[in-house]
Amino acid sequence: MKFTLKVLEIHTQKYVRRVGASTVLMPREEALKMLQEEDLTAYGDGRYPIEDYLFALCPDKMISFADYLQAVSMAMGDPLTSGVRENFIKLDKDRSGALDPVELGELLDGTDSVSQMKEQVAELMECMDVDKDGKVNYGEIVKAICF
Repeated sequence: MKFTLKVLEIHTQKYVRRVGASTVLMPREEALKMLQEEDLTAYGDGRYPIEDYLFALCPDKMISFADYLQAVSMAMGDPLTSGVRENFIKLDKDRSGALDPVELGELLDGTDSVSQMKEQVAELMECMDVDKDGKVNYGEIVKAICF
């Protein structure tokens, strides 16, 4: 099975139903239950338990939406590029689980002028901020980059 836009939407909805928002951390054990409910219990052609991957990815007891989606894609055998998750985490300076316009602007470091940067950030927000909350969450980043 491939990690498609539909799969992303389904798992985003499930995560939000469990914890209230994609910007809220979830207990690792709860994420593991969700994966098991979907029969996503292994990765690496079924050789490794997804639980091992979650423990390696998140040594503390809470996981982010980005970590959860990474585990889903790994279990489906169609992993998201780890750079997407790593770069999102680097840009999310306040650890809110979403990028505000200032954090998103860091992508454009080196832009010729401040006004040009503000214009480009506004364009990125317009394209990527699907729910129009003024921030770009990890699911919206994945949609924009991978689909």
